[in-house]
Amino acid sequence: MPKIPVPSEPSSPNSESIDADSSSSKPHSTPRHRSPCRRKCMLPILGSLVGIFTLFSLSVGHYYNRRYMDEIFSKFGSATSLIQIQLQESKSSFFREDAKANLDPANKENESISRSQKDLNSRLINSGASTNDRNDLHRERLTHESAVFKSIIERVQWTEQQCVQTPDNQRNTLTKKLKVATDTPLLPEGGVASALQNWMQQHQDTKSPNDQTYPTCYLPPLKSCNVSTYTLIIMSHTTERLDAFMPQLESMVQTWPGLTEIIIVWNSPRTTLTSSAESAIDGKEKQYASQLLSWDSDPSHPLRIFFSLEEGLSNNLLNRYHPKLQPVNEAVMYFDDDGPFWSKEAMIDVGLELWKRNSNVQVGGFPRNVRFLSNRMKDAEKLGLQASIDLIVKDSVRGGMNDEYPNFTPICRNTTGDILEYNYFVFPDFAAHMLLPSGSFLHRNYLCFIWHPAFEELRQYVITHKTMPDDMTVSTLVSHLSGRAPRTFPREVEARQKRRLSTQVSITDVSYPGELAADDTLRSQHTDQSHRRLLWKQKNWGSMREEAINSIVGYFGSIHPGTVGWCAGTNLMKINHRGVPYVCRPEKPSLDLIPWLRKGGIGQSQC
Repeated sequence: MPKIPVPSEPSSPNSESIDADSSSSKPHSTPRHRSPCRRKCMLPILGSLVGIFTLFSLSVGHYYNRRYMDEIFSKFGSATSLIQIQLQESKSSFFREDAKANLDPANKENESISRSQKDLNSRLINSGASTNDRNDLHRERLTHESAVFKSIIERVQWTEQQCVQTPDNQRNTLTKKLKVATDTPLLPEGGVASALQNWMQQHQDTKSPNDQTYPTCYLPPLKSCNVSTYTLIIMSHTTERLDAFMPQLESMVQTWPGLTEIIIVWNSPRTTLTSSAESAIDGKEKQYASQLLSWDSDPSHPLRIFFSLEEGLSNNLLNRYHPKLQPVNEAVMYFDDDGPFWSKEAMIDVGLELWKRNSNVQVGGFPRNVRFLSNRMKDAEKLGLQASIDLIVKDSVRGGMNDEYPNFTPICRNTTGDILEYNYFVFPDFAAHMLLPSGSFLHRNYLCFIWHPAFEELRQYVITHKTMPDDMTVSTLVSHLSGRAPRTFPREVEARQKRRLSTQVSITDVSYPGELAADDTLRSQHTDQSHRRLLWKQKNWGSMREEAINSIVGYFGSIHPGTVGWCAGTNLMKINHRGVPYVCRPEKPSLDLIPWLRKGGIGQSQC
């Protein structure tokens, strides 16, 4: 409680004269001369006491009223919440702007969506859409886009310094050179820093009128433990793929708990669907096209169609990440229109639960990795990956802070001749650097960043490159926004407990690779034969993908240490002598072997 200053009590003229007279005159023997003095002296004293009490009461009332108003404001969106760590000069800029500031009337007029009865235009582009979310937003510290951009710029500057300081004996040691596979120029090395600096300089005080239609972006919270519903997004452009996902959707709606919204991003004209529904020769194609349109027109059905061309977008793979989709749920699940589609146990029981504990990163079950060729990058990867595993084992409450997470590995293409090899033969649990979209989760806040005007150069590269590497772009961008690697989960799980393994494996016992016996190690990780053969439909596809990953990673100047497998910190984590450092065994675990689902397991207590 603030200390209330007590004002000094002024003496009355009468009291001064009385005191003076009493000190100079002779003492009186009769008390009747004192009673007038007492009465005259008590009146100002009582008045002063009343005044002091009044001031004290007002101060106490003001103090508790201020506390009450602060609590009220914190519940209803006031920016009075205290941040725990000062990330930039202005405290107010780190909190979500008022919901009205995130909506632009002109933008809303342009966003007419086919199902008006679902009132989609009332949703916010950014993450504060629902009433339940607003309370959560002020419990978590949401980082403003300007702080995120500054952290990326600083990482690029640090990377450039590391490249310059690389010893001469570690430069240009590779015999392999980056092969030019397309006519698309490489993105400038470290170019993201210049792009962000230019954008921030132009929008230092406020956004220009040309950018008022785009909202301010905020990073998602580190965890989203209270989330129980999710949105499924599938992008397609041809009715030939309807038979691949329509039966799956019907089953999901009936059996997957928490699936409250399905968005079909349609990258072809509406007539492609309507014509097939009316006159398709193939009976199933006609049936599925008609059923899809019927679901879209039914206000009680969770599915709606987003017609990209009618929203002013082109046929672009990045459309499935566009903020105009306005998903109602924080958790967004992705599947390709041709699958593969995984089980409810893998996606909901395992994948969604992992995402809830790591909602600030991309989470998925289709990981890809790149190979580092230089010894400098290999050594940095080993150190960074082990440090990442240690963080997972600790169940760090402060997980997600950049000062705890290991440094990204610099790639110095221009200085040292570093290049990356794209590995499309395996789906490793550990040391993966990107996720394929199918079977992945992403917080809806990242949609705002992916289409942010500051990353226009990066998006143009995706559009013009022959492989249209949206998967590489999204994984790389999200990792640099969050400052962390993606998380992976097993895409195939057994619903029932495996008796043999359950008696031999202890999830709660932490077993580090250095402590494993020789017979517990694995010689190699087998090539996953289930990956789609669409890779080979274009000549030199592998070389073109390798060019793309070098260009995109080089644009940011560094790459994260690699994913930490789902079995990290348990004795299911095995040393691998060929390829990635570690693997998880068994490849298809039962639910009781998943650490964050098991009482006392690593990550279980985080939600």
